[in-house]
Amino acid sequence: MKNKVDSKDWNVDVPKTRLAFIGAGTHASNMLFPSLNYLDFIERAAVCDLDGDRAKFVAQRFGFAKTYTDYGDMLKEEELDGVVVCINAKAHPKVVRDCMNAGVDVFVEKPASIYPEDSKELWEMSKELKRIVMVDHQKRGSIAYRKAMDIIKQPDFGEVMMIEAKAHGYPYETFLTCLLEWHSHAVDIFRAFGGDIAEMKAMGKRIGDNRCAVALACTFENGIVGTANWGTEGNRGYFCERLEVVAPMGGVIVENARKVIYYKENDSQVWESDWAPLSVNMTHILDGYVQNIKTFCEAVHSRIIPRPSLYDEWKNLEVLHEICDQLGFEKEWKVVIGER
Repeated sequence: MKNKVDSKDWNVDVPKTRLAFIGAGTHASNMLFPSLNYLDFIERAAVCDLDGDRAKFVAQRFGFAKTYTDYGDMLKEEELDGVVVCINAKAHPKVVRDCMNAGVDVFVEKPASIYPEDSKELWEMSKELKRIVMVDHQKRGSIAYRKAMDIIKQPDFGEVMMIEAKAHGYPYETFLTCLLEWHSHAVDIFRAFGGDIAEMKAMGKRIGDNRCAVALACTFENGIVGTANWGTEGNRGYFCERLEVVAPMGGVIVENARKVIYYKENDSQVWESDWAPLSVNMTHILDGYVQNIKTFCEAVHSRIIPRPSLYDEWKNLEVLHEICDQLGFEKEWKVVIGER
């Protein structure tokens, strides 16, 4: 494996795609809007935010033509291929539902909802209306995780037997908020490699109403066994994330979403990015935001359901809620307001 991120033309064979945004807050402005700078095929139609001044500021900064404070007006007036929705978990279901009813495909930031039942309902609605809806768990588009996925699909990798994962967290106002806002990424990438979970046992060391270290043991529906360590302790950062996929005679490790190690018997190969904050390989590309937006746009034109889908989100949320149930936590969510 090469030690550098391959330079890549992100714009090959993707038709022009006219997008609008609903939400111009911290996460959208820091991660999603800047990712458009690598995707020349996107036509920047409009930005909608309840704060009109904020919408105008972001639209001017990122080159969007128009602004709105009512997304209903925007959906009526604009000819759109898709809408990016980035508000908060409580507000997402209604907005996604309204966009689908308006005949528009949706790229929604995670979590798509607070409760699994809401994501299940949206999934069934998307199938009935034949709408494309993708959930932005950016690790699915991460270069490191994509390289690992390519390795395990090789015939000589062997049958996946076991998956080990960890990701440290930090306390949010409630324990469920931590799981939804932080560990929903970890659960999604865990399922991306293992599939749906058939049974699980959560164990925890609880030190407050909103703090707990979690150990998870599970069996996936395909027979793979898995273990994971998540929770609110250890503090977030690029030194706390690890995934290992184990086969009979080898395996692949992803460390901190930056380094991939493929080992087989007595041999190994290592890939590590040449990441630097000001290089073309900045976090938007390495962490998957650019790839995910591109994947959504490709799906808009191909009509092939992209991953992660609303089905994935439904199953992700079932796992997170089951952890709360098994550990005896109240399932209360609090909105997270970022600093602008």
